[in-house]
Amino acid sequence: MSRFMKHTIFPLLAVLFGIFGCTNQTSIALGSGVVVTVGKQQVTLNEFKKRLNNSASESGIKLSHVSKDIVMSNLDNLVNTMLMLNEAKKEGITVTTEEVGEEYNQLKQGYNDEQFNRIFIEKLIDKDLWMKELKERLIIKKLFAAHFSNVSVPQSDIENYYNAHLDSFSVPEMVQARQMEFSSEQAAQQALDALKSGQSFTKVSQAYSIIPGAASGGDMGLLSASDLPKELAGILFSLPVGKISGITKTQFGYQIFLVKARVPPHRKSLNEARNDIVGILRNDKINSDFMKWLKALKEQEGVHINYELLKRAGLI
Repeated sequence: MSRFMKHTIFPLLAVLFGIFGCTNQTSIALGSGVVVTVGKQQVTLNEFKKRLNNSASESGIKLSHVSKDIVMSNLDNLVNTMLMLNEAKKEGITVTTEEVGEEYNQLKQGYNDEQFNRIFIEKLIDKDLWMKELKERLIIKKLFAAHFSNVSVPQSDIENYYNAHLDSFSVPEMVQARQMEFSSEQAAQQALDALKSGQSFTKVSQAYSIIPGAASGGDMGLLSASDLPKELAGILFSLPVGKISGITKTQFGYQIFLVKARVPPHRKSLNEARNDIVGILRNDKINSDFMKWLKALKEQEGVHINYELLKRAGLI
């Protein structure tokens, strides 16, 4: 996904600009017609098409991939954007030029000004409109935080979810292991001899191993069999705790392993699973509350979409 796609709150996928390029009087009249009305706000067909054109250029959507269903979904997204911007205005939620500039610089990171501007030109993106949508996104982000950042989850809901999804909290057998890797069998043998002489795994790793984590003793962390290639899983899960594997030739080269600990299969306790459950339930509640809130805004403001105009323009 490009960094341009990240700035879009409600992705609008549409046909390329060329299809709208008619210059006859009928097209001009159609273009000035109002296609979306939300409260006192109106968006003309031409304005709507500009948003579609920008989004299509950003995403590289081909004409053959665009359907009427996608256009209708994009209209819903535009309506939601208009509703939330209107609500933000009522609540006095704004963003500063500095905030927009900071977000812009984040998205531009890795490009100089010339390189970044060239992307707009090459992709036929209207930069002024892109900047306007960037500002809209920041306003909506603030509005969303003001309404939904403090959503809480009752303890009873957490317990009910846990008891209803016990199987999903099963944890397979895991091992905590360390590894060394060598460029040759000779180097591996030197390291193994050092281990047998009583030197610590960490010290030998620092002296002989070529992997990036050698300085910290080659710690592999806590792993399940599914986290590893079958070859390595067979080695680590058959190795007793505290034992060194000896020199092993794998697809990665010559290696030596040490299993530090083994965790038997178990089920997470409610306390262990709490954060995961809260995240799931909180997201569900936010989504539900958000949709109810949008529905109330639509009823309050009034929404009209000129489907006949869209049909005449060949969009649906």
